Amino acid sequence: MAGATRTRTHAAALLYALAFQLLARASSSTAAAASSPPAAEARALLRWKSTLPPPPRSTTAPLSSWSPATAACASWAGVTCGADGRVAAVVLPGAGLAAGGTLAGLDHLAALPALAFLNLSGNGLAGAIPAAAVSSLTSLVSLDLSNNALSGGIPPALGTLPELRVLVLRDNPLGGAIPAALGRLRALERLDLQAAGLVSTLPPEMGNMASLTFLDLSANNISGGLPPAFAGMRKMGEFYLSRNRLSGTIPPEIFNNWPDLTLLYLHYNSFTGTIPPEIGEAKKLRRLSLLSNNLTGVISAEIGGLASLQMLHLGQNCLTGPIPLSLGNLTQLVILVLSFNNLTGMVPAEIGRLTVLQDLDLNNNQLEGELPETLNSFVGTVPDLANRKLVSVELYGNSFSGGFPLSLCQLTSLEILDLSSNQLSGQLPSCIWDLQDLTFMDLSSNALSGDVLASPNSNLSLEALHLANNRFTGGFPSIIQYLKMLSVLDLGGNSFSGEIPSWIGSRLPLLRFLRLRSNMFSGSIPLQLLQLSHLQLLDLASNNLDGHIPHGLTNLTSMIRPQTELNMRSTVRHQILHLEANFYYANRVYVNWKMQTYEFQGAIALMTGIDLSGNSIGGEIPTELTNLQGLRFLNLSRNYLSGTIPENIGDLKLLESLDLSWNELSGHIPSGISELISLSSLNLSSNTLSGEIPTGKQLQTLADPSIYSNNFGLCGSPLSVSCPNGSSVQILDRSKEFEGLCVYYYYSIIAGAVFGLWLWLGSLVFFAPWRISFLYYIDFIHRKLVR
Repeated sequence: MAGATRTRTHAAALLYALAFQLLARASSSTAAAASSPPAAEARALLRWKSTLPPPPRSTTAPLSSWSPATAACASWAGVTCGADGRVAAVVLPGAGLAAGGTLAGLDHLAALPALAFLNLSGNGLAGAIPAAAVSSLTSLVSLDLSNNALSGGIPPALGTLPELRVLVLRDNPLGGAIPAALGRLRALERLDLQAAGLVSTLPPEMGNMASLTFLDLSANNISGGLPPAFAGMRKMGEFYLSRNRLSGTIPPEIFNNWPDLTLLYLHYNSFTGTIPPEIGEAKKLRRLSLLSNNLTGVISAEIGGLASLQMLHLGQNCLTGPIPLSLGNLTQLVILVLSFNNLTGMVPAEIGRLTVLQDLDLNNNQLEGELPETLNSFVGTVPDLANRKLVSVELYGNSFSGGFPLSLCQLTSLEILDLSSNQLSGQLPSCIWDLQDLTFMDLSSNALSGDVLASPNSNLSLEALHLANNRFTGGFPSIIQYLKMLSVLDLGGNSFSGEIPSWIGSRLPLLRFLRLRSNMFSGSIPLQLLQLSHLQLLDLASNNLDGHIPHGLTNLTSMIRPQTELNMRSTVRHQILHLEANFYYANRVYVNWKMQTYEFQGAIALMTGIDLSGNSIGGEIPTELTNLQGLRFLNLSRNYLSGTIPENIGDLKLLESLDLSWNELSGHIPSGISELISLSSLNLSSNTLSGEIPTGKQLQTLADPSIYSNNFGLCGSPLSVSCPNGSSVQILDRSKEFEGLCVYYYYSIIAGAVFGLWLWLGSLVFFAPWRISFLYYIDFIHRKLVR
């Protein structure tokens, strides 16, 4: 599971509150200004309306209320006037004005000298921003052209608007560079250029915007460094530079000069160097995200002085050293993510003070220590987490040891628990099944042992359960029958025994991935498995199963059609910090195909296959198996399957890996096997197949003769055995003749051995001198050995 990544939304309400406050101010300040009469302003608006493309006939014209017969200030949609009757605002967000239209007609708005607010966001407008028209609106306080299709870059002329306080151009393919002229906007308070297609560096002149409180340049193609001159933005509160290509160090000056900083998002860049200790000066900081950079050194202990911090995300860097004890002072912390670093040592007990923590992610570090059965008197690497509001606990990929902490059972809000790839031992407590909100649990690759104890609860919401590669014993865990929402079940690599229960088909109706390989399950494959219509991965390899492959495979409808969507749930959504937050988890499933083991995460949703290898399954391969045309791999090797390879094997067009080796299959190889156009791994060795090997198409790329070895009746390329002229029937007859000859010699050898043995033993029985000499020799050898 990779570390958790968060989404955010902007406080639009605050923007509009600011807008109307500024509107009132602008209306009063322009009362005495010289301007055109209201009638002239109405005509200017009607001329601008005439430049917009007509709406589709099936829709109502968005500006139908704009008519010469009515007063602009009284009844025109989106038009607001000041106390003097002059137009002060045109606010038409998402009005459907001009899908595919342009802003060229804005020239007519130059006749509105009192216009303070212009909002045309979300109208599908294209083309360039007309620089001359916009620069003539000298009273403009707020300009919002976001969420359109505007191009042609940001006009430097915008830097000439002396009253501008809000500039929002986000979500447009504007392109080009950030004009240094924007630095002249000394009154600007909010600048939002997110996802504007900018290819630029950061002009140091922007540091002159001393009134700026909000800056969002995220999701662009901005490179270079973060200029120290930005420290001149002394009123900065929210600073977004994430998802760019910025590099260099983080200037410590910004923390010394931004006392009102509450949010700093620099994630998904390439910043280097250490986290400046000066960060401790930003006392009002509530959210800090430095995720996915190249930061080195230790975590600054000064971060522990940020008493208001609610989110600390330092994952996916190169940080080293211990987790500072001072983090225990962050009692307002809700999200703590330190994953994918090189942190060492133990998690300090002081973390136990974080009573409002909801997301703890320490995975993929080098943390160590013991996880005691109770964390109330913490001595290990994880604090006392009891009675916390944790939604997600991700500690995988470390070196935690000791038993499973019982205090985790008290996290009643827990939905994601990932302790995989550690060194936990002992028994899994039954109380873990009392966590009714738990959606994902991964305890794989530890040393947990014993039976999986049940605590029956019919309301469990678990969707993914990973217990693979531990030391669990006992029968198939009975608790699983209560997990009715289960989609992924991985019990592979343990010592479970007994039969696979028949209830698995009826109690787990949503199961998509069933992996039971490398256990000691016995008995036959339950027919009820075929009730799992959503099943797309069935791995029962390396057990003690016998019987036959059940008939009715066509009931596995998800194996019949190809999987084309990444439709596996991998997030849990929650309202955290007044935002919609996504908690990510990873369904890591190991699949053995193409003679190797691969780890699949998100792509597992596209994987469809069956692996029954390494058992004692007999009988014939059901011909209906060829109806499962969504299969990408099929492994039936190392069993006792007999009969022939199904003639319609070529119908499995998506099959990439086919292994039928080490069985007792006979007859010819169907010519249709050459129709497997996706096949890249094939193994038919060690059977009793005969006849000429098919050629053509994809088979031409599989030239390794070992894939057909130990089939004495086969001939043709890529084997060195050439086929004689004639039909394959002759080859089959010769094979049978050779087989009969082998049987004759086999029995002759056995008869000779038996006759010789009795001849020798008979001499000892019936001739006393020979018998006495033989026994004397045995006694002599025994005495020498004793000495």
